[in-house]
Amino acid sequence: MSFYSSFPVTRMLLHAVRRSLAAWLALGLGCLSWAAHAAPADSAAWAYSINFLPDGFAPSAINGSGQIVGTYQGMAAVLGEGGIATLPGARSGSFGLGINDHGGIVGAFDSSYSGIAFSYVDGRLVSLGERLPSSYGYSNATGINDAGIIIGNAQPPIGEAARGYVYDGAGFRFIPTFGGDWSNAAAINASGAVVGLSTLPGGGALTPLRHAYLDNAAGTLDLGTLGGVNSEAYDINDAGLVVGWSETTVDPDNPPLSRPFLYRDGAMRDLGSLGGYYGYARGINNAGVVVGESDLVTDTGWGSHAFLYRDGAMIDLNTLLADAGGWELVDASDINDAGQILGRACRAGDCVAVRLDLVPAVPEPGAWALLLGGLGLLAGRGRRRGARALRSTGAAVAAALAASAAVISPAALAAPLYGATFLPEGLQAYGIDNGGRIAGWGNNGTYTRAFVWEGGATAFLPTLGGPTAFATSIAGGVVAGASASGDAARGFVYAGGAIQAIGTLYGGDSYAYGVNAAGQAVGESTDMSGTSRAFLYSGGTLLDIGDLGGGDARARAINEAGVIAGGSRPGAAFPDDGAHAFLYRDGVMSDLGTLGGGFSWANALNDAGQVAGYSLTAGDAAWRPFLYSDGVMRDLGSFGGDWGEAHGINAAGLVVGASSLPGFGFSHAFVYADGELLDLNALVGGLGIFTLTDAVGIDDLGQIAANGCTEFGYCAPVLLTPVPEPASVPLLLAGLLVLALLSAPRYPLVRTA
Repeated sequence: MSFYSSFPVTRMLLHAVRRSLAAWLALGLGCLSWAAHAAPADSAAWAYSINFLPDGFAPSAINGSGQIVGTYQGMAAVLGEGGIATLPGARSGSFGLGINDHGGIVGAFDSSYSGIAFSYVDGRLVSLGERLPSSYGYSNATGINDAGIIIGNAQPPIGEAARGYVYDGAGFRFIPTFGGDWSNAAAINASGAVVGLSTLPGGGALTPLRHAYLDNAAGTLDLGTLGGVNSEAYDINDAGLVVGWSETTVDPDNPPLSRPFLYRDGAMRDLGSLGGYYGYARGINNAGVVVGESDLVTDTGWGSHAFLYRDGAMIDLNTLLADAGGWELVDASDINDAGQILGRACRAGDCVAVRLDLVPAVPEPGAWALLLGGLGLLAGRGRRRGARALRSTGAAVAAALAASAAVISPAALAAPLYGATFLPEGLQAYGIDNGGRIAGWGNNGTYTRAFVWEGGATAFLPTLGGPTAFATSIAGGVVAGASASGDAARGFVYAGGAIQAIGTLYGGDSYAYGVNAAGQAVGESTDMSGTSRAFLYSGGTLLDIGDLGGGDARARAINEAGVIAGGSRPGAAFPDDGAHAFLYRDGVMSDLGTLGGGFSWANALNDAGQVAGYSLTAGDAAWRPFLYSDGVMRDLGSFGGDWGEAHGINAAGLVVGASSLPGFGFSHAFVYADGELLDLNALVGGLGIFTLTDAVGIDDLGQIAANGCTEFGYCAPVLLTPVPEPASVPLLLAGLLVLALLSAPRYPLVRTA
């Protein structure tokens, strides 16, 4: 399952370290050569390595961090960097079926369908089957989104009245049918939209007439077919794109043709085939890349191959394997936003579960020499004076180590540049304000609730009547987020001890993702068709701020001047692009473009109007964090992996986020300063086996809110605080004074309705 989740170099206030011209020239030439020789130009440049999952492990789904949920030796389990871990408390005969990006897991005891549904969230195993109405004796749970909303299926011991359900912690809502006996829930996205199949009157007991559906706050929409009788939906991404399969013809003399479909903009699109007659689209990520299975017309080998669909073309995944060793990929079941794919491979009568990883492009030897030469020169200068300069600049505390984390190890630093303060286990940080307050969500002992942490104390916030809520942003002590409210989700603003619902634009759900100290909030609200619309909440009024022409828009951040950033479908000029980052100012929404690929997203901005987020690069080869400044979107680089996102930016233009490393494992939190992407794990002392996996926010004093885990499953947020040398305190205070003067809002407040 995959989600959007739905995130020129800044002029630094204080340039802590000056580099030699020769070092910069060598590094620049290396990077140019790297880009020239390593960047894929098209789909054919994509390459995957094949990784065989452990014997006895049956995978079900993969999350954005690469964790795979499934079943191992008869028990629900998760496969991650540290190996396979069975769920604590899960008994023999359990099945792991779904996982979200926070590691929340759902599944079923006794049977993958006619068993007892369960959830495992924040270390707590809950039997959902026991909470269902007594008439539903059998159940499973098939999916969970990052807000903790769970979907699954339930049925009575006797009869055909099975129903898909949605569970938000407060109660169950059942998916209706289209006049038939039963419905099924297959997938859920970040906004709570659900897809699956629902039956119509007619057909046989084993072959009922059925159509794919999309269920959201506007109701249950019949997606129809490609011209045949039956269709089913298997997955949905955060932009509301749906995939599955549909029959295409009605011919009494021949069996119906089945084709994989993509549903977008109110229409079902036939994705074609690899030359055969049938196919199934099983998974889609937030870049709109689809995976599945299609048959072949062949007299040798297997009758079907796994496919990848992107940029309007279906590609046989076997043609993208770097070295298959005689194995054939026959099916692909899921894809995450890092491009990792779950599938099945067969050879000589044996079939096994596999994970496919994108192979990073390898630059030519000349590019390596130039790149490493430049880094070496930078390292030589930086080891002598980089650490001391960083510790003496206050707000620019991370402003420029003299080499990347790949060149300078933690041992090379004279002392840690950040101190670490751990928040309680089971919390998830999402934002930080200039008072060092951290907001997010976590388990209060019963349900997932929004919290604010300040000075060592955690306060859980009230909800809008429902049991669950999460906080996404904090500024000046004002908090924004969303809460369950009856059968809907509603955005909220929390200030002065009171929570205020912000309503909805068109009757659907709403979610607030950004807030400023004045209490203006931004986010998204679904309309009656399920499309998300970006909003500004100001003075008790909701305003639809429009879109980039594609009908769907979602706001993620607002600065103190009322300037807004987010993502929107770009319209007819970019028919295959999923979304483009935008900046909204003075009533005008501007497209910020991409790093050359078909997707970009803005997660944060500062009062100078600089924007941080992430984008696909040329050929949709990789996700990269970006900084948009002075009209230019700049790729911030990576730690060698193919995925990275920027999540926060402060007044000095320091950017924080997460980036993957080569291979399969934890992402690492980063800070980007003075042209370099720095691994925060190399800048913090006392972490031990704890890994900072993501930095979600940075305040104007340089304090960073991050999240991390150990390989044994202990996870907690961390507050990182710059560690200045005693002699640097006067410089720190002077720097903060200048920063305050230079950080005044530059734009007039956005006028609201």
